[in-house]
Amino acid sequence: MTEPPPALRLQFADDMFLRRHEGATSPAVNQVLWRLDGPFDAARLRDLAEHLAAGALHRRVVRSRVPGARHRWAPAGTLPVLDLQTAAVPEGGIGAWAQAQADVPLDPARGLSWRISAADVAGRAGGRPGAGGPGPGPVAGSIVSLTCAHAVADGAALIDAVVRAATHAEPLAVPVPERGRRALLADAADAAAQAAAVARWARDKARATAQAAAREVAPQGARAQVSGGTVHEPVPPPPPEAGLPAGPGAGAPPATRLMPAVASRRGGPGVAPGAAPAGLGAPAGPGAVVAPPVPGPADDPDWRVPVLHVELPADQVTQAAAAHGGTPNTWFVAFLARLVHATGRFPGEPVPVALPVSTRGADDPRANSTKIARVTIPADVLAHRDLSWVRAAAKEAYTAVGQTEPGVAPVPLELVQMLPDTLVSRLPQPPVAAALASNLGRPPEGYTQAAGGPVRAVATLSHYQGASSAELRAAGGGLVAFCTTAGRTTTLSVAALDPDRVPDAAALRRLVLAEAEAWKLPAAPW
Repeated sequence: MTEPPPALRLQFADDMFLRRHEGATSPAVNQVLWRLDGPFDAARLRDLAEHLAAGALHRRVVRSRVPGARHRWAPAGTLPVLDLQTAAVPEGGIGAWAQAQADVPLDPARGLSWRISAADVAGRAGGRPGAGGPGPGPVAGSIVSLTCAHAVADGAALIDAVVRAATHAEPLAVPVPERGRRALLADAADAAAQAAAVARWARDKARATAQAAAREVAPQGARAQVSGGTVHEPVPPPPPEAGLPAGPGAGAPPATRLMPAVASRRGGPGVAPGAAPAGLGAPAGPGAVVAPPVPGPADDPDWRVPVLHVELPADQVTQAAAAHGGTPNTWFVAFLARLVHATGRFPGEPVPVALPVSTRGADDPRANSTKIARVTIPADVLAHRDLSWVRAAAKEAYTAVGQTEPGVAPVPLELVQMLPDTLVSRLPQPPVAAALASNLGRPPEGYTQAAGGPVRAVATLSHYQGASSAELRAAGGGLVAFCTTAGRTTTLSVAALDPDRVPDAAALRRLVLAEAEAWKLPAAPW
């Protein structure tokens, strides 16, 4: 008899993102937007949805029946959601339409993990003749949206799923978990493994505490003789902990040890040598300075996170970056850090920036596998747009991702994942990243052409559905940005999670266009 494949358990980040769909915080949703030069191809999108439904994106949660065991992923078993709209979107309303699609609720616990929607774009008014729209008109193209719960896929997992579906490659399927007695035994084994990990942490924590106490008693500069003649060498104290995920922008929660980003002088980059699993957003390290929020107006229940997508000529972006000693990636990092200064945050001070890094391997079924590299960019570097400095800092930060750091984590992630929502919600929450810059570069052709063609631009962004201004103020505010290049167009997508410094879409638009002008780049906002 063939043994069933092992259960695919929710990782820490998956679990924390799932809780956001069930608790008081806003759910995290990733969105891909394809802007096409012609009408959308309904047959192409139905084919894409069918193949996505056969892959890893189409999953749901099977809850464990043994306390302490992690939940399992299983095939969704639901029909894909495909919303092909007949009413055309006015060209000036593309951004609002895209935001409306990102606001549609998803429920990964029940298998409603993603959806595709599409609409034609009209220069004035228009629709598909005979389809019940407002009537024929000048079609200026179309817009296609794919939204996906962050709990089931980070950026790399989403790209992998789309490429496989678009190219009809072998899908990366989620295994069907065990049932009945086998499921109970598997859950019991997983609960035991989680408990063992917590026990090891408690042992190591007690040992580290004892060693720290011994060092306090021992004379400085000498070895300490303690407990039965055992000699203890000085041990570095545990590094600061990044904490657990909280408000919008937190992305996938950081794991174990995170070193804070350190601001350095012009002579060398300030780099956070640690890294942690994270997604499209990530908390700032504890060493990062979080400016106190500027007093703002009372909470408006109709307020929403300002979002902007801007098209830039890809060749001019490359030229602007090279003129300042950098690459399009380092230009993007500096662009976002300078935007933070423009909002009034960290005036004259260094800006910490989180840089997502994928650790996904071939045929990797994990939903979230991103880590975070961190750089802190001095104010004078940003003022002079010294991209050579930023390039060196980013290179050092990427190299440091995944390096083991000494010390014992203040809280074991296995313990947190075992806790009920009521207790997890009471744990200390970290601030959001001051700036999170995720550059997808030029994704695979299957990703770019997934919705059909010809493709004018591709945009990617992370959203926090229903995030209130109060929630974002409590989290500390920040900017999340993605950069995607397709053909001759680089699309910059920015979400402002800072209701007091960037209160509305008009303010965000002014900031982004002014920064593009500083680099002498023509920008076409959606």
